[in-house]
Amino acid sequence: MYAYMIEPDSIPVQPMPSGLCEDPGGESVALIARMAKGETAALDELHAAWSPILLGIAARMLGDRREAEEVVQDTFVRLWHRSAEFDPHKSPPFVWAFAVMRGYCIDRLRYRHRARRDSSRVVSIHVATPPERSENPRVMALDDWRRVRGALDLLDPDERSCLELAVFLEYTHSEISTELGTPLGTVKHRLRRALDKVRGHLSRYEL
Repeated sequence: MYAYMIEPDSIPVQPMPSGLCEDPGGESVALIARMAKGETAALDELHAAWSPILLGIAARMLGDRREAEEVVQDTFVRLWHRSAEFDPHKSPPFVWAFAVMRGYCIDRLRYRHRARRDSSRVVSIHVATPPERSENPRVMALDDWRRVRGALDLLDPDERSCLELAVFLEYTHSEISTELGTPLGTVKHRLRRALDKVRGHLSRYEL
């Protein structure tokens, strides 16, 4: 099977480059098709191209390099096993991989959140990008993904932090207030304002 290798510690933490969302020459689609036929060399090629970027994103989301390495490893194993299910008409290849990885990241963030509730310890959690529901990672079409990201980009940083904690990690208003050190009334106001902005932006599309 595939021998997974993590790149050296010099890999920088970086956001997802928009160019990776395109595959004009179809090279990534071809690699995934070869993976579906059991060609481990194709997985090696895809890993060499994507693992540094995915590792940087995971490290930014989780704030822990060791966990990020494990998440990227799990992601490539999942891509290998699900390669036959990939449909390039539904999503670009990298967005598909990115969605799988985000699912693993949010699993770990939710685990931290549960541990925090159980132990009453304060754990700072920062979600850099909106993760999808991890129970069954589903790839959004590129246009939908850009619209949602665009809606979140309209928010002020404080509004976005509140919304991400409420929606993606299922924090209560009181927990958000404690986590961010912000008065409860301010949290409620920011959430209302954030939801209004997101709804207003997405109402122009059929999402």
